[in-house]
Amino acid sequence: MLFGDEMVRVERPEEGRSPDPAKATRLLEIPHPEARRRLFVLAPLADLAPDLVPPGWTETVEEARARQESIEGASAVRAVARWDPAGGAWIRF
Repeated sequence: MLFGDEMVRVERPEEGRSPDPAKATRLLEIPHPEARRRLFVLAPLADLAPDLVPPGWTETVEEARARQESIEGASAVRAVARWDPAGGAWIRF
């Protein structure tokens, strides 16, 4: 999702291109230009690095998460498991 504080835009290799002609020539961009509007990206990233301001963003990950959650609603993303440090595994809810 992120590559340090770098913004990356590279051509995709042939085998990594979409079969959709409209998307086939799109560059691979990191961070993804729509990541700040995708709650399924923002929610887990905010758990890991809430104060991070990714390159090109004007808000923290937590601010972006809160903004997007106010649009989509809190139920748009939910936890499906929790990490058990003692067992070293995910436990599904």
